[in-house]
Amino acid sequence: MNSFLRHSVGGIVGAASKISRSLGKGLAKLTFDEEYQKQRTRRMAQKPAHIGEGLVRGGKSLLMGLYHGVTGVVVKPVEGAAQEGVEGFFKGVGKGLVGAVTRPLGGINDMIVYTIDGIHHHTQIDEKILVLRHPRYIQPDKILRPYNSNQSEGKYLLSQVTRHNEWSDTYYHHSLLTTKSTFILTDQRCVLSEYDDVLNQWRVEWSHVYQDIERMPGILDNGISISFPAYMDPNVGFSKFFKNRRKKTRVVTLPTAEETKVMLERFVLQLMKTKKKRFNQSTGDACWDKCCRCL
Repeated sequence: MNSFLRHSVGGIVGAASKISRSLGKGLAKLTFDEEYQKQRTRRMAQKPAHIGEGLVRGGKSLLMGLYHGVTGVVVKPVEGAAQEGVEGFFKGVGKGLVGAVTRPLGGINDMIVYTIDGIHHHTQIDEKILVLRHPRYIQPDKILRPYNSNQSEGKYLLSQVTRHNEWSDTYYHHSLLTTKSTFILTDQRCVLSEYDDVLNQWRVEWSHVYQDIERMPGILDNGISISFPAYMDPNVGFSKFFKNRRKKTRVVTLPTAEETKVMLERFVLQLMKTKKKRFNQSTGDACWDKCCRCL
């Protein structure tokens, strides 16, 4: 009887989810903003794992829809003028006015979709599946190699972190700082992630793309220091709009001296790939194009 009710509710909720997703897709097309449509498609592809996550992500979608709807009236004409001149300005005015209506409506619709998906997920769980190991990590060259548990763990952690972000990063290296904290290097940025016990998910504590880092990381006792401009700190609120050239430093404490050495070397390799002059070093006989399989 319990199974019958669960699957009946699941069928109804699943149908409602499909209808809401179709409506949301139509509203996104009405914005005439291709970049917004791509971002929404990537965001909606990640379904919530439970009702709580659905409510949180739904609330965020609603707020972002209202925010972009209001600011788009000003931002879109400016962007259009910068790209196409006078013609682009008037196109931007049209996009801004249409978006002022469609984006908040889309945000409301996405909030409903996320909530429904969270409910639907619970109705589909018959029993808890025990995962014996993380999925195999296939490196960018697509060559199949023996299973590496460390790389697979890192790829899994990155996928959990990026499911709520519009990132397309490729995993490079990571280190577990504690049972609920990890430092990850990708092909584009460094990320400190922490596990949120309330939402039962990994979240980004802070991250920086390599181009924003001021200089090579410094080495400390069981750790590294990362310097960046103060205005690039995501925690400084509105002051981020004022380009204060003061430097800020983040310290990442690693479990052992050996892990610190490996992390520093791999961090340096990623910084040098940016081809920024401040990261130039004499390569000597070292291979600065090492991938994660030969370090």
